[in-house]
Amino acid sequence: MEKTSYPQKKIHYAMIRNNENEIISKLDNALGFYRIYFEKKIKGQETIYDTPNHLLSSAGIVLSKQYEDGVFSFKVRKLSYLPTEFRKPSEKFYLSKCKRNEAPKDYPLQIADAINNAFSNIFTIDLVDVVKQTIPIYEIKIVGNLYTLASGGGMKGQLVFEKATYKDLVVGKKVKCRGATVTFPGDPRFEKDYAEVVDAIEHRCKELLMFKESRFEIAQRLLRPKPAQPKAERPSKKVKKSKKQNLEQSENAET
Repeated sequence: MEKTSYPQKKIHYAMIRNNENEIISKLDNALGFYRIYFEKKIKGQETIYDTPNHLLSSAGIVLSKQYEDGVFSFKVRKLSYLPTEFRKPSEKFYLSKCKRNEAPKDYPLQIADAINNAFSNIFTIDLVDVVKQTIPIYEIKIVGNLYTLASGGGMKGQLVFEKATYKDLVVGKKVKCRGATVTFPGDPRFEKDYAEVVDAIEHRCKELLMFKESRFEIAQRLLRPKPAQPKAERPSKKVKKSKKQNLEQSENAET
């Protein structure tokens, strides 16, 4: 019988204070039937590709090359347009291994086919031509400590405390930040373990703040923030108050 493969669940947390040991201690106390132990130091890198006019991201596709555990590989991720509070962890699709100096445009047919298969819908753009036009736009480098998180029921996940450097390869801007990432197996048998760990982090580890953004969205927010609305264009408090009063008067008239 063929073994079912489930995509991993991965949750990112912003780290408000740099106190890794204290967080581990809190989780040890909160999760009595779990073991948390240090595995190794890690290094990772992800390069995100898009066309100069952002055709892929505007179509809801994030294409990147990832370096992890000594292996380079291409992957795609779906962008979610739901409000942040309704999002689930983003789903990733690994396409194929590649060499250090290879880019998506070296495999346009294979990557276009893989994107179509992964997204299960028909794109109105010529993906082969789009992939050929891609250039690296963001580089994300990760260094950190990897811990194994194991439950008495057989669940084996990972907890990584990381220092990330986000770089805009087009303009050269660079931003550093600290965070933590928890990875769980996607097997439905471990839903209870997943809920217990997330609950323990939420209630015991106030230093960690969950966010449901992908690496691409984090890079966009840090490196290319949306310009603030000019003050002259913002509605004044008097206008807001007037609109609210008109709405209340309209509702009262209807009743």
